[in-house]
Amino acid sequence: MSNYFERIKRMYGESFQRHGDSPASLLTPKGRNDLRFRAIDSFVTTPGTSVLDYGCGLGYLYSYLQRTSRAPAYTGFDILPEFVAACRAKFPGADFRQVDAVAELSGTYDVVFASGVFNLRSHDDLAESKAYALNRIERLFTLTRGVLVCDFLSAFVDFEQPDAQHFSAGEIAEFCTHRLGRRFQLRHDLLPYEFTLIVWSDSRLRKPDNIYEVDS
Repeated sequence: MSNYFERIKRMYGESFQRHGDSPASLLTPKGRNDLRFRAIDSFVTTPGTSVLDYGCGLGYLYSYLQRTSRAPAYTGFDILPEFVAACRAKFPGADFRQVDAVAELSGTYDVVFASGVFNLRSHDDLAESKAYALNRIERLFTLTRGVLVCDFLSAFVDFEQPDAQHFSAGEIAEFCTHRLGRRFQLRHDLLPYEFTLIVWSDSRLRKPDNIYEVDS
């Protein structure tokens, strides 16, 4: 495993020791998680919808879904054992698991969600780091029978932190078209310096109309 993964775990662990159960522990001191979570609203409308929260942090997505009365069948994965332990203590009714950053993933979910997971470099070389992120997203996509929702730091910024990883909408669109599917949406309306990818698992075309088989 890359030394960067251990560094990332150390950064989050030290932040959690300082700030406790706070958005600051997730290196997002301004919070605003609910704005990011809005991208999932239309896909979790009925109780029992299965959701995988990859990089669940302190379980804020689960809390959001509970507050909005969606009652999902929720599973949260994270690489930091402290986060997983905190989530299990707060939400005993949900399923939280510690996973390795390069471990094989399994399972099937209606919605796979990853927020902030790929905002930090995982390797010294930026190209290698981005390759890891895209390969991981490709693997996550195989777990959904509905949609994958993933957000990124945007390239449309005036300043980048040294360890941050920003993607352009163009490179994500090209990646999605060639490796995931053509039925996708890019949202740049939730936060000004981030954008969200939504990609459907079903991109079958209805012939001879050449429209998506599933309209909803």
